[in-house]
Amino acid sequence: MLWIGVLPALLVLFIMKNVKESPVWLARQQHLKDRNERDPVSLGRLFSKDVWPVTLHTSIMMGAFLFMYHSITYWYPTLLGQLHHSPLPYLLAFNVGAIVGAVACGRMSETALGRRGAATVATLVGVLVIPLYVFATSAALLWIGALAMGFFGAGNFGITPAYLTERFPTIARAAGAGFAYHVGAGLGSATPTIVGALSDRGLPLATSMAFCIAASGLLLIVLIWMGPETRGRVFHAVEEPAPH
Repeated sequence: MLWIGVLPALLVLFIMKNVKESPVWLARQQHLKDRNERDPVSLGRLFSKDVWPVTLHTSIMMGAFLFMYHSITYWYPTLLGQLHHSPLPYLLAFNVGAIVGAVACGRMSETALGRRGAATVATLVGVLVIPLYVFATSAALLWIGALAMGFFGAGNFGITPAYLTERFPTIARAAGAGFAYHVGAGLGSATPTIVGALSDRGLPLATSMAFCIAASGLLLIVLIWMGPETRGRVFHAVEEPAPH
């Protein structure tokens, strides 16, 4: 499994050889060359006066994204075991739904719904299918719940690559997206402990999962509407203000 996990890294060689540099990045380098300047370290730019609110907001928002995702997934095999079901069919349904849902949500975010609207629709439907996902008793309903939760509850991630990219100025775009995601991952890493602690204090596992999925999903909707709509944003080589 370790060596299979290494194989995707070989794609770097293909990317380096065959994928062209971003036109905006090339234009930025030419702009700096013409002015005999160099960009400062991009990570430091994330905490400048005009960008730090974006860094803070996107990091907390990604924390909500990942808290919801871990609420959905981490204890799910244990729940299925408690229900005397083999996890494999349901995990397959969930992951197929998540892959297709992420593509669909990303495409939906290019419509009039925008990034915020697409994420809101997917997240809200994910919250609404919680009863099928954790409280259903028949195998058929549980399978449908797994597929639907994957498509909507995990598919809401389909907006994040574009959304994070569009929130940061050119000089800190890659660093900003990476920083926000990984701070969010750090915040979301507490999820399994929280769900487990609720269960240890007497809540059924299904109820603990349902509460955490719903709470983080609703928080995510609030947070994403606290930021701007970014669909259609044009990137520039010359420094532009970050959209708040």
